[in-house]
Amino acid sequence: MSYKDDRLNQIEAEISKLTNLKRNLRQREQDIKAREKYMSDPSQFQFNSVKQLKSDLGSALAPHMMPVNVGALNEVAWPFYFQASVDFGVNPTFSSNNHMKGFFQVDQEAAFLLMSISVMYDVDSTNASACRKAPLQVDFIDRQSSRRFNSEPVPIQMIGDNSTPLILPTPMLIMPNAVLDLDVSGINTTPQAKTGCGLIQFSFFGYRTRIENANKVLSTIFG
Repeated sequence: MSYKDDRLNQIEAEISKLTNLKRNLRQREQDIKAREKYMSDPSQFQFNSVKQLKSDLGSALAPHMMPVNVGALNEVAWPFYFQASVDFGVNPTFSSNNHMKGFFQVDQEAAFLLMSISVMYDVDSTNASACRKAPLQVDFIDRQSSRRFNSEPVPIQMIGDNSTPLILPTPMLIMPNAVLDLDVSGINTTPQAKTGCGLIQFSFFGYRTRIENANKVLSTIFG
């Protein structure tokens, strides 16, 4: 290839790059003008249908600000929490034979995409040995399929508390009416007496979403 041809290819590539940049800048300009329009005239937010609302919000808002609970019935999603508690009582004794069970059930309105799990201990005994420092492990079990989240129970200290939840690498789908069980037990084989309140609350954060073709999804889960 001659120097002339090589230089021509470089110029064409630069033209293509600038053309794409110009197109993107024009799109951003249109988005900004649309947002300014709604900010300057709130009366524009008068909607006759959900479809119109979603369309207008798509023009007025940046993509990362678009609410997920606007749209058709089977398109929406909304943040949601489920809770489940276990209570070992005051000054409990823990051992591998000591089990406490809890659960939560997803109602039939929508499925639940589980994103993260956190624990909360009794406020007055957070540093007591019966709470955060307790030799406890937990097992999460899908009651319908008897499937477990992991091959072995995990120490409760692996689950974050307050604003530092355990974030799952991949969301887990829990179908409507399904039940998630948790089995909390001692790790140690020799009983150990601890002090403080043994009340532990698990919070499960995720998104509720209505799903189409639920039978097809169930067939991939339960066979």
